[in-house]
Amino acid sequence: MAITKQKKVELIASMTERLTGAKSIVFVNFKALSAAETKMLRRKLSADKVGYFVTKKTLAKRVLGDLKAKGDMPELPGELAIAYGDDLLAPARETYAFQTAPRDKGSISIVGGIFDGEYKNQTEMMSIATIPPLQVLRGMFLNVINSPIQRFAIALGQIADSVESRLGRETVSAAPVAKAPEVVEVAETTATAVPEAPVEAEAPAVAEVEVPAESVAEEVAPAEVAA
Repeated sequence: MAITKQKKVELIASMTERLTGAKSIVFVNFKALSAAETKMLRRKLSADKVGYFVTKKTLAKRVLGDLKAKGDMPELPGELAIAYGDDLLAPARETYAFQTAPRDKGSISIVGGIFDGEYKNQTEMMSIATIPPLQVLRGMFLNVINSPIQRFAIALGQIADSVESRLGRETVSAAPVAKAPEVVEVAETTATAVPEAPVEAEAPAVAEVEVPAESVAEEVAPAEVAA
């Protein structure tokens, strides 16, 4: 159904207002989705502060071109709807959750988007859509942090037990062995029974007699005369 020029202007203005400043925009292809399913999708997305609207591709391309996103716009096959929000992950994550939910009729699929000011293709946007929520990521992060701490605490406990056990064994082996009473008595008796050896008295020093030189000369002289 053709729309008037004025209506196009109004749609473009409304779309520009919605998407300008959005941190994450998801391009959604839908097929044979019932009105009830569409209403349910809007309600689920709205609970996470994610907007959703159906649009013509020609109008969407005009508005998206004015957003000046980096990269190349991906192909937009079939019927187009757009999910958007201030949260980087919620639009893609919640759309993907609805995409994978079982239903009797109709389907939706992510075909690309804009993530933090940059175009993403279908594969890249699907990778973003499967990132867990922030609360889950925080729990995973805490588990990663706590795991080494827990292992460290267990290791410290094992080391402490090992040291305590070793010290216990060393204490037992180093304990003094008491002497038998009989042995102590005999040793003490023997020690007191043996008298100390007497100390020998020093011999008196021999006094040196100094002989006068004159006497020696008198004794030698006669022997020389006889010769």
